[in-house]
Amino acid sequence: MSKENLHAQRQKRALNIVWTAAGRYDFRPAFLSFYADGEPDLYLNSIVGLVHRHYDAEKLTAYLRDTLDKSLLGELFTELLWLGMESAAYEKELPARPVLADLRRYHAELFLREDVDLSFQQLMMRQELAHNLKCARCREILGGKPELLNPWDRKLYKSLQFTGQMSTDEIIAAMEGIIKHFFRFHWYGAPRKVLHFSLSPRLKALLHRILPLHSHYGEDFAAGVLLPVSGENVSAEKSFWPGAKVGKRSEAELARLYGEPLFSQERLSAIEGKLCRGIHRHAQLWFTGEAGKQQSENWDFFQQQQIWFRTELRELTRRLQNALLVHRQPMELPARSGRLAPGRVWRGVKLQDSRVFTAAEKVSYADFSVMLLLDASDSRQGRQMVIATQAYLLAEALGKAGIRLAAASFFSQGGCTILRLLKGFDDSSSQGIFAYKAQGWNRDGLALRAVPELWGEIPGRKLLFILTDADPSDEQPIPAEGLGTGNIYGGLSAREDAAQGVKYLKEQGFAVMALINSVISAELATEAAGKIYGSGYIHLQDLSHMASKVGDMLEMEIFSHNG
Repeated sequence: MSKENLHAQRQKRALNIVWTAAGRYDFRPAFLSFYADGEPDLYLNSIVGLVHRHYDAEKLTAYLRDTLDKSLLGELFTELLWLGMESAAYEKELPARPVLADLRRYHAELFLREDVDLSFQQLMMRQELAHNLKCARCREILGGKPELLNPWDRKLYKSLQFTGQMSTDEIIAAMEGIIKHFFRFHWYGAPRKVLHFSLSPRLKALLHRILPLHSHYGEDFAAGVLLPVSGENVSAEKSFWPGAKVGKRSEAELARLYGEPLFSQERLSAIEGKLCRGIHRHAQLWFTGEAGKQQSENWDFFQQQQIWFRTELRELTRRLQNALLVHRQPMELPARSGRLAPGRVWRGVKLQDSRVFTAAEKVSYADFSVMLLLDASDSRQGRQMVIATQAYLLAEALGKAGIRLAAASFFSQGGCTILRLLKGFDDSSSQGIFAYKAQGWNRDGLALRAVPELWGEIPGRKLLFILTDADPSDEQPIPAEGLGTGNIYGGLSAREDAAQGVKYLKEQGFAVMALINSVISAELATEAAGKIYGSGYIHLQDLSHMASKVGDMLEMEIFSHNG
């Protein structure tokens, strides 16, 4: 398994732990916890979910955003609050889930063991006060003493023993009391350019902007980026609490992140109203015509493959042109002049029909159009250069054969599926394809249903050629129905939804074919592709035999409409 896939799998496992503990799948946690080796921390991720299950996430979000985040020691206070919340959530859930005791002990053992193995750089980066209190908690869990020598530390540690009987309001009040008692100067108010106060050496050390031991995943979590805690102010749209629902992002934010919209807000709302239903009812859509900057690694790889590219381009172009020439043979149509058709003479005598001749008329295929759709999920990073080159070859060959063509990529982040136009139907150049970039997740079922919007009012036959790994997966879960729990968008359920997306297109007259390029075994990829695309796919891992395999597939599609 590639590094990218392993990272994505660990993220999904961590999310599943949180959602299972919460008993809900309709939220995106702002925090996830991992051990030093990258494996998800089962206990702490369970605590994240239990906090969402038992406490008022909206109140806690507001408290973190409007109070703690404005504090000079906001990072420290957040860690202290979590230490208290861990104690409360554990005590509250333990009677119903006794296995938590074993998970807690295992977590404590591993935490202390990793603490021994920390490098000098890691020691310099951690929150020393919070870390000391965490170590004290872990020692106590294992039956030992907290071993805090400083009386001030011992009092603070004792005050963070929140109980399972405490409500959300009581927890917030307890945290406020801790801040006022142990951190006596004024922390809140509008940001200032200069702060004047005197601090003890212990508190001075806390002013350095440093990383916590367990990193946080912020808004860029969907792209698989591990973010450290930063001291910058964050917009109110960011979720500061695990389990707080992340609302739909504004048009201004989406435009800033992904490019200016292709459609008006009114039209986009109408599209979302039509497509964001059922299992996609919590999702958003965004269409942009900004391809972005060319990815240098795509272009460099393409330049290295010039000999192969020219050979395959000539062969694929020749096959397409020949297929179209055969398909465009003149049709014999009834006419009043031309070549006499003996079989129609009787119509002139009996029916006074003067069309007893035939005339050759070529069929126009100006209405035949193709769109290349590139799966741009993060799992494609290891194949990005190959996919971009494959797509460019297809675009150039189809263009030389006189077929109208467009290209787009799709991915999802933060619950929004983005479709990015890399080449429009009226663009003469296909080099925008080299701006293709792998990022985020892939909600295939929704993206497939949205494809017709990119075609617009272009009439005639339409062929969608999708380059994908046939492995749809998204952080935005499938919403729960009734009192049940939802499921992660992935695996069989996601493949079934993608298959429904293909069916939706075919019912509207679109032909759909797929080029499968996957890092998983051919057997598994073939099984998934068959589930989604039926027989309409080919498995092509590299650049070899493209003209032969793709040519066969496209010829089959062309001749399927002949006669």
